[in-house]
Amino acid sequence: MPDTVRARIVPVFVLCFLMLAAGAAASRGDELAEWYRSDPRAATYVGARDELSRIFSQAGQQHIPAALLTDRLREGAAKRVPADRMTGALRADVEVLSRASRIVSRAGLGGNLLSPGASDEELREVGIYLRAGLPDRLISELLSGGSGVRGGRESALAACGAIMDLRAVAPVEDADSLQIGRLLIASGMQPSGYSSLALVYGLGMSRGMSRDNLVHDVIINTLSMGGGVAIMNQKIRSTPIAQPLSPPKPAPRARPSRPPSGGHLHPPHQN
Repeated sequence: MPDTVRARIVPVFVLCFLMLAAGAAASRGDELAEWYRSDPRAATYVGARDELSRIFSQAGQQHIPAALLTDRLREGAAKRVPADRMTGALRADVEVLSRASRIVSRAGLGGNLLSPGASDEELREVGIYLRAGLPDRLISELLSGGSGVRGGRESALAACGAIMDLRAVAPVEDADSLQIGRLLIASGMQPSGYSSLALVYGLGMSRGMSRDNLVHDVIINTLSMGGGVAIMNQKIRSTPIAQPLSPPKPAPRARPSRPPSGGHLHPPHQN
């Protein structure tokens, strides 16, 4: 490309980028202003308006959609959350959602220059998984496994949700969680059925099965062989119910000694 043409294109490109950024910033400010205009409950947060503006500005720098924050504002206002607690919650949201934005960008779900970041719903979902304690790396690797695959994005998000639900009832290690998630994505199961794993685990626990048996023999091995939830349930139901040990019987209580029949106790004779 000739230098003269490049010299003309680069400034135009930079100008377009700055105009897009300025438009996005104005949109974020407009969204907050619109909330103050349209929601009567916003009057409670008039004193916090400057702080909220700073939070919205920070969110914009992280490519976090303003709609996610205004949704949070509406929810908090409906519940009459005090202004100081609301700003604290929004700051925490920005931190979590910025992590979510980095995760989906690394996983190849981040859009392009004209549409930076993932969709609102994807960021919202990843934020839920982060708040539930799923490690950033685990989520990123599962999302990467679904990148570029038809239906993979939906499957990857559903796999994260299934792991979140499973870890809520079982101490599943990160390595096992990643293996289960990848097997779910590759299983051909409908993503809506992934969440059944937590119910499978609960059924096995009710029959006295161990964690290792359920995680490795029932869930991982079944998925590795191409089976689904129905086969997992069959495995569990074919396992004899572990009989709990009966509690030890209490030792018999010693009875107080009784005087001989017909006899009476008399105080000793004193001189």
